[in-house]
Amino acid sequence: MFFMPTAYRISGMTTIICYLFVLTSCGYHVGQQNAFSEYKTISVPYVEGDLDGDLTAAIVQAIACSGSFEYRLKDGALLLVVKVINLADVNIGFRYDRHRNGELSKSIIPDETRLTLIVEFSLLEAASGRLLDGPYQLAADVDVDHDYNGNNGPSDSNVNEYSLGQLSNADAAFEAAKRPLNRTIARKIRDYLSHSW
Repeated sequence: MFFMPTAYRISGMTTIICYLFVLTSCGYHVGQQNAFSEYKTISVPYVEGDLDGDLTAAIVQAIACSGSFEYRLKDGALLLVVKVINLADVNIGFRYDRHRNGELSKSIIPDETRLTLIVEFSLLEAASGRLLDGPYQLAADVDVDHDYNGNNGPSDSNVNEYSLGQLSNADAAFEAAKRPLNRTIARKIRDYLSHSW
C-alpha cells in the first residue's frame, strides 16, 4: 500500500481549496443552469415617473453595453418594466447665514443635500406578459453642495455660478445631480441582470 507524505496531502488539499475559492469568487458556479438562459433579447419601455427621459436612456445604455442581452427598441423577448417610487432630498449639511453686510447671523441654512432615488423593476416575458422576476426595489443616492436659494447675501445672482465644484442655486444643483444618480441606478439594474443570468 502506498502512503503519500502528510506534507504533500496538505499541499494538495490547499491547492484544491484555492481553485474552488477562485472559481466561486469570480461568479462561476459548477453545474448551475440559468432559468432564463432561453431569453436573448430585451426591451425597456419608458420608465414610469421619468419626467425628462434621462433615467430611461441611462438604463437602455447600461443594458446595451453589458453584453448580457441584445437590446431591442421593441419586440424583445423580455420586458424590463421600471417605475420611479420616490425621489427625495434631505439636507445633510448646514452653515451660518450672513447678513447683507457680510457678518454671520445666528440662523443656519442648508448647503449640502442628499438626493435619494428609489425605483422598482420587474422582468416580464414579452409574448405572454407573464411576470418572470420581481418586482424588486433599488435605491441610490448622491450628495450635492449648493448655496441656499433664499440667501440674500452677496452671492445671489440670476446666473448659476460655478465655484469649487458648487452650484450657486440649489435647484440647478439638484438637476445636475440627477444625471449621475440615474446612471448609478442604471448600473445597479444592469448588475442585477448580469449576475442573475
